[in-house]
Amino acid sequence: MTAATMMPSIQIVAPKAGALEVRQVPVPRIKPDEVLIRVRAASVCGSDLHIFQWDESVRPKLLRASDNFARPVTTGHEFCGHVVEIGKDVREIMDDPKARLAVGDFVSAESHAVCGKCYQCLHGEKHVCVNDKIIGFDRDGAFAHYIALPASCIWKNDADLPWEIASIQEPLGNAMHAAAHFPLKDQRVVIFGLGPIGMFAAIIALMHGAKKVIAVEVSEYRAQIAREIGVHEIILGRPAKTPEERAAERARVQKAVKDAAGMDGPDVALEMSGHPDAITNSVKAVRRGGKVVAFGLTKDAAYTFDNYSGDVIFNGITIQGIIGRRLYQTWYQVRDLVRLPEARAKLRKVITEVLPYGEFRGGMEKMLAGKAGKVVLDFAK
Repeated sequence: MTAATMMPSIQIVAPKAGALEVRQVPVPRIKPDEVLIRVRAASVCGSDLHIFQWDESVRPKLLRASDNFARPVTTGHEFCGHVVEIGKDVREIMDDPKARLAVGDFVSAESHAVCGKCYQCLHGEKHVCVNDKIIGFDRDGAFAHYIALPASCIWKNDADLPWEIASIQEPLGNAMHAAAHFPLKDQRVVIFGLGPIGMFAAIIALMHGAKKVIAVEVSEYRAQIAREIGVHEIILGRPAKTPEERAAERARVQKAVKDAAGMDGPDVALEMSGHPDAITNSVKAVRRGGKVVAFGLTKDAAYTFDNYSGDVIFNGITIQGIIGRRLYQTWYQVRDLVRLPEARAKLRKVITEVLPYGEFRGGMEKMLAGKAGKVVLDFAK
């Protein structure tokens, strides 16, 4: 058990942009089926940026969790840390009845706390549990010195896994679930958006033997990181404001992607940005019969196809929405990946900032400006 009674926590305190503050809050008390973890490091997710900007896509969950901001919500859901207390009813973790947990163990966590009782949970689809609670959204998250979580969320790390890499396994799992949803070996793959998860997806595509990996990105800073990790070809997006400029830019990017992939377009398109133009480009650029993986969250809630019949139906494409990770299949895939020295070297190129947690605002602003890769917050400082 910890002797601490209060702790610093990064919380959203009001329904408006920029309303994240470090506040002192009580250390959580665990329930009998929960585990208390001392957070070592936590990384900043794109969805944390949506919270920081108070985007429409994240409002409903936070309004419910805060009871319309009668109380603040601790954000953050990507982290690693050490076990300090184990509830009396905890028997197993992950999905392995042989796995045992002890105080001091180095752990990360699945960010979706699932019910284990709904149809989806009982049929191998826990990642789309109808009653799931996402930490940092539906319940208090990991941007704090301590977090209490159900034992079913706990993932036991290799003791020698570097903590900065351990902290990014949850988003790396997003990328694994997205990129590896369809077989990648010998495939031509295009990635729209080289945010951190887009770059993780590029690493996974390369490590899984994709024939060619193409990326579309507006930030030269991020494009350079992608070159360093081995992306074969990068198409830089150009600014476009008017409807006419945007239409012309979409046409340019679609042609560039098809030319880079050869044949009549890539086999697999990974849409990781959530920008409406990128969604359109992923649907229009992929080859007939190709696959589109939809991962990026739109800033607003809606997206409209401009030629649904022609682009989707008559071209016979598959569109697969991705949320979270498959529990725990994806985590085992991530474990295999992060054990590889080559993968660790590539992942370290994506982690461009390791900051004391109190400097979270500057890290988020750099990410929003396209001047950072993955930002990890150090809670030991």
